[in-house]
Amino acid sequence: MEFEIPQYNNFNENPPSSSKLPLIKLVARLITIVCIVVSIIVLKSNTVTLDNGGKLDYDYYNSYRYMLGVMLAGIIYNILHIPFAIYYLIAKKHLIKHKSFHHFEFYGDKITFGIIATAAGAALGATVDLQNVVYTENNSKIHDFLGLMYIPDAFLVAAFVSSGISSVLSSLNLHKSE
Repeated sequence: MEFEIPQYNNFNENPPSSSKLPLIKLVARLITIVCIVVSIIVLKSNTVTLDNGGKLDYDYYNSYRYMLGVMLAGIIYNILHIPFAIYYLIAKKHLIKHKSFHHFEFYGDKITFGIIATAAGAALGATVDLQNVVYTENNSKIHDFLGLMYIPDAFLVAAFVSSGISSVLSSLNLHKSE
């Protein structure tokens, strides 16, 4: 019994990539950016004036400041990779084929994915814990502020999911480049 082994004439030829992967990669990066931008807008615009004249905003809590810093880093990282994703979508090949760039993208996506996850968890945990505290003054105003803080948390979770998709796709690109 003989097995037929396919013969390849050109060993340098790359297999044709699926036309959906570059589109998914671009859309995932764009969704991440949009979700983070919406989250930042809600985070920065959610302010409550207390009875004593003080203002309560995201800057009052360390978890929300951490969340803002992570979101800014996530936006910068994803914006830097948008041109590469657009080129990959149009040309069906990577602009930079070097193994080091694929490693940079791989590790950058993993780090971005991880810090977005920690920011979403920290902000959601802080919101839930602060919601359970009984405040003696301005109880309804503080709870209104914290109730609105679920919105940026939800968008950050959506950014976390889309960043996870980018992370998986960069893993596939790393495998193909080796």
